[in-house]
Amino acid sequence: AAHPPCGGPPPSARRIAAVRAVVLADEVVAPASPDEPPGAGQPQLLAGILRAGLQRAADDRRRVDELVTHFEYDGAVDVPAEGRRASGQGEVKRLLTALFADNEVGTIEVDSDGASVLLSLRDSTDRRRTLRLLATGRGGASRGGGARHGPKIAEVVVHELLDGPAARAESVFGGGGAVVSEELLRPKWETFDGRVRQRIWPDTDLFARGNLFLKEKLELTTGRLIMVVDSAVMELYGPKMEEWAESVDLQLELIVAHANEDRKSLATFTFLLDELKRADPLRRSEPVLCVGGGVLTDTAGFACACWRRGIPWCRLPTTLLGIVDASVGIKVAINYHRKNGVGHFYSPLHTFIDTSFLDTVSRPDIRSGCGEIMKAAIIHDARLYELLDAHGEEMIAANFRGSPEAERVIQYSIDAMLECIGPDLWEEALLRPMDYGHTFSRTLEADESFFLRHGEAVAVDSLFSALIAEAKGLLPSAQADSLLSLYRRLGLPCSIAGITAATYKKARDEIVVHRDGLLRAPLPAGIGRCEYVDEIDDGEIDAAFARLTAFTTEHADTVWDISKSFAAE
Repeated sequence: AAHPPCGGPPPSARRIAAVRAVVLADEVVAPASPDEPPGAGQPQLLAGILRAGLQRAADDRRRVDELVTHFEYDGAVDVPAEGRRASGQGEVKRLLTALFADNEVGTIEVDSDGASVLLSLRDSTDRRRTLRLLATGRGGASRGGGARHGPKIAEVVVHELLDGPAARAESVFGGGGAVVSEELLRPKWETFDGRVRQRIWPDTDLFARGNLFLKEKLELTTGRLIMVVDSAVMELYGPKMEEWAESVDLQLELIVAHANEDRKSLATFTFLLDELKRADPLRRSEPVLCVGGGVLTDTAGFACACWRRGIPWCRLPTTLLGIVDASVGIKVAINYHRKNGVGHFYSPLHTFIDTSFLDTVSRPDIRSGCGEIMKAAIIHDARLYELLDAHGEEMIAANFRGSPEAERVIQYSIDAMLECIGPDLWEEALLRPMDYGHTFSRTLEADESFFLRHGEAVAVDSLFSALIAEAKGLLPSAQADSLLSLYRRLGLPCSIAGITAATYKKARDEIVVHRDGLLRAPLPAGIGRCEYVDEIDDGEIDAAFARLTAFTTEHADTVWDISKSFAAE
């Protein structure tokens, strides 16, 4: 069965106060009265959705991920008596996981009022307890969802039903908590999942003479800036960077590294560790600025995570893929035995977005970034698809510069990443819409006979996954036809010379380990909408491969081959 869809408003469009689920474990609370305001949404329907999600999670704790997807992206959980506040899907999942891990859950049923759920359990002290959960929604459909999936849960109020006055019992949600601090000066984009706060700042021409933006945001006080720079970026912008540093009274300590896909390696990682030893940054006062594409920021970020058990770092992506994909999130890694085989979750202090670097990005790398944009368009935001369909060829020709459409595409792409991964930076919930395009691509990238750029692999995966969705009846054939046509017009790779259906079957089997024993594959249920499936059978892969082969046979220019590889440059 398919899982619920993703959804949520773009954070750059509006800021919404966090909703709360309040646990009152120390009060005698009567059942809801008929005149108790239910809040926005449809309480009876939401109660049924909540009960079903709780029951699935009680039967198999891994299904807590599915329960979390029924909530709005910006939901929160408060336990005031314990001074705890859980904010975002990551923390919500931790709280709900504790409920099922620390207690023996009994019956879960809709109350006689039809608008709340009663959950009985035996806690860790062997005490029998009953919770009443009242779910309310905001009203209206969340983007990425739709009427067929039902409304999202905006708030769950949890009361403990007691027979009379009683001493406060042990929390059924485990210990610990987090406090959200307020910022007076906010960046354009921001994430906070209860543990780390990530700030993403856009600015233009950051290395223009006299531009103090970087110096001020990095809060440099020693007069030195340690920069890890992609060798290609250094060749193009090195003199400009040095002139900028002199104009703002900074001494540059440069670490220059090669950063093609094949350099995301243990050798590059140890080279960076040696260079950090040479530069010897102060433990907290000299954050390292990493400037380059996604490979550079991933590898250098991992080196910063490991050197002296973690030194502060910031990133400045310079490629389209780096801006729309690698600029969001806290994952850093190198390839070792498998794609991103060794890595960590380590948040930069700041991320800086400067699209002026796109002027010098090669056309193949622009298309690689476009593969990541297409991923978000297909699975999450139909506005992106419409923009690519109407203006994609011109935007690629102009390196996504100089037009309001290109600016919107970059904004919407970052929005999509923040909506889908911002609340759960640590990937505790494994149902993740932005895993679209990553079911098969990990295996494709690891194949040394292909030498694919990351965005190229994601583009191939995204198209093939869409054709599987068509085979399953999730994606209308007219939309699949439109997608194939758009790929061809944009010059995106549809397939790879020499690939077989067996390659996709192998990739499907390998990703299950990464996703904790379940496939959890996001698939488009129409452009811009996501559903998850736990099974893609061989017949569906064969059908999708036959459909794709028929298209690429007719349009041979859509097949990627080794001559287009970064290794051929």
